[in-house]
Amino acid sequence: MMKQINVNSIAPIRVGMIGAGYMLKLHTLAMRNLASLTDDERDRFELTRLVDTNAALVEHEAIRWGWSQMDTDWRSITRSADIDLVDIATPNDSHHEICLDAFAHGKHVLCEKPLAMNRHQAAEMAHHAAASGKVHIVNFTYRSWPAIVQARQLIQAGKIGKIRHFEGHFFQDHNNDATIPLHWRFQKACAGAGALGDIGSHVIDLARFLVGDIASVSALTQRFIEQRPFPHDRTQSGKVDVDDLAAALVRFENGATGSIKASWALPGYKNDVFFSIVGDKGAIRFSWERSNELQIFDAADEPQLSGYRTVLIGRAHPGAELFWFPALGGELGLGVTAQGIGYGEAFTLSFRHYAQALRTGKSLAPNFIDGLRCCEIIDAILLSAETGAWVDVDKTVIV
Repeated sequence: MMKQINVNSIAPIRVGMIGAGYMLKLHTLAMRNLASLTDDERDRFELTRLVDTNAALVEHEAIRWGWSQMDTDWRSITRSADIDLVDIATPNDSHHEICLDAFAHGKHVLCEKPLAMNRHQAAEMAHHAAASGKVHIVNFTYRSWPAIVQARQLIQAGKIGKIRHFEGHFFQDHNNDATIPLHWRFQKACAGAGALGDIGSHVIDLARFLVGDIASVSALTQRFIEQRPFPHDRTQSGKVDVDDLAAALVRFENGATGSIKASWALPGYKNDVFFSIVGDKGAIRFSWERSNELQIFDAADEPQLSGYRTVLIGRAHPGAELFWFPALGGELGLGVTAQGIGYGEAFTLSFRHYAQALRTGKSLAPNFIDGLRCCEIIDAILLSAETGAWVDVDKTVIV
């Protein structure tokens, strides 16, 4: 017997996304898939409006990904009554203005990282976010990854004891190509920082997420490629004025020490988000290049068994149960299979967390305060690299 199915009994989260570039596909895939994977209508996003200043691009991408409407003016999102969540994936120099306008018009805001060009902009944005009463989110997507959430749970449970040292880096090699044109990420006026802000922000956030706040830094930066061709005239070139590599020694507020490094121009590294955390009872290691693995060391092991063990991510790990693992563990469904999940699933897990925040109306971490703390550390690293001195992280109090 044919039966009409009643769907959409719960109002969806109506999204306006600003920016039709690379992040569009990841955000859209996550929003389109989430409610089906969780089997919960409250996780349903409506792709209401897509905006980009490039009219041809936004039309193509809106049709491609199933957005209902398109525009070239971001105010058609921040000031529209049919939008609940403003999703910002634009160059860094536009985040500040768009966010403030969105909060002023009663919108929830999701912003790509880094939150702002500098800590002063970020502080103003965090202040307005807190005052608005709306949900504010920064897309530090690696926080939601099952292996990393598992690492945090082990640390919080005291499995590795008191943390002594953190080592983290995010290394890529794609910008080692000197023929890549001088786009906005290579210009301080648009980006604020180079590899440090673009990908190093993720390592900074993971350091805070896993170990705690950073008190002071001592850093250096390097630029490997000084000139790049202009996008529309490859016979001419312009000056790059951001870092290709940043490296910092850090002191955490809890007494631990560490290092944070970021580069997008190191040959051989494709997308290596790495951390090693050592405590007085054990250690944890992770690399995105083996993202479905977590390595754990227990100092209590007998000498003949001493060494890192590799744990393969499966249904038993936080967040992974949402995906492709068969339930082979009886009623609990804790199968030990490990088919593997990847980059797209990471964004789906992030948006699952964001949907929860929107349901509760609470700005769960990573929020604009976390975004501000990251910008404060970025500024401290840049100042240290300029002066050659240890620099205390200047933390802004947001009431």
